[in-house]
Amino acid sequence: MNNSAPQVHRSELSAQQKGSGMFPLMPNKTNRSCLQELEQDFCAGKFKKIEKELELFITQHKKEINLFRDTELKKIKTTPVSDELAIKLFIMRTRSINPIEEIKLELQEIEKEIWYRGEKANGQVDRDKICQEWCQSHAAGWRDHWVMSVLYVFERHKNKFVKLLK
Repeated sequence: MNNSAPQVHRSELSAQQKGSGMFPLMPNKTNRSCLQELEQDFCAGKFKKIEKELELFITQHKKEINLFRDTELKKIKTTPVSDELAIKLFIMRTRSINPIEEIKLELQEIEKEIWYRGEKANGQVDRDKICQEWCQSHAAGWRDHWVMSVLYVFERHKNKFVKLLK
């Protein structure tokens, strides 16, 4: 089962998108179609691992999430912040729920790019250069989409996840 964010190969991207840091976000798609793709992946069971990791993340970071809500969020919002909003904002702030697994997924994407370029160049590639280029051009977009996927899973099971904060 593939638990990574949905992928689009570089060859499917326009020249502007290739340099925009949007990979692996879906090219030329509206927010609506992006949500539809997340929905399809969710229904296909591709986010089961994210669901388990999110449960563990909230359980392990319960104190930090509550502290974040009670201190940081209180500075910018005078009315009480819901547990749901506190969890979402904490995830958006940390941008990771399982750094080791997420780095492994990013490395898989880099390896795919190295393989793809190797196929185009008959095996003659500079792995370090491709790695640097991927990180400069695509890492931010990959992370953005990963966070969006995590938040989507949270939203689909928010009642279960909010209960973990109690």
